[in-house]
Amino acid sequence: MKKTLLLIFLTIPIFLFAQEPTKNQIKNAEKISNFVAEKHSLSKKDKKIFYDATLNQIVTNAAEIKKQGITDPEAKKVVYREGYNNIRETLSKKFGNQKAMALLKSGNEARRQ
Repeated sequence: MKKTLLLIFLTIPIFLFAQEPTKNQIKNAEKISNFVAEKHSLSKKDKKIFYDATLNQIVTNAAEIKKQGITDPEAKKVVYREGYNNIRETLSKKFGNQKAMALLKSGNEARRQ
């Protein structure tokens, strides 16, 4: 009983303090995934996979920057590069390396618009 209560009280903060995406992050991920899906004629399922990966990258990068208290643009680039490598790996598993790179290139193009 004590172990169960202890486990419950230790896991509650994990769910309470989990980073939820902001409206801006969701809007940004939608904009990027819509652009990429249209450009590459992705199915709804593939678009959802790309959207989830993109949103996860955006939220994770923001959380890591906030956690480390990074303000220097050069230090932020390190976090962004790590996030890019993670999303590239995720998409490569689903779409293959060549298509994943093309999708990410289009995603970067969408960010600039």
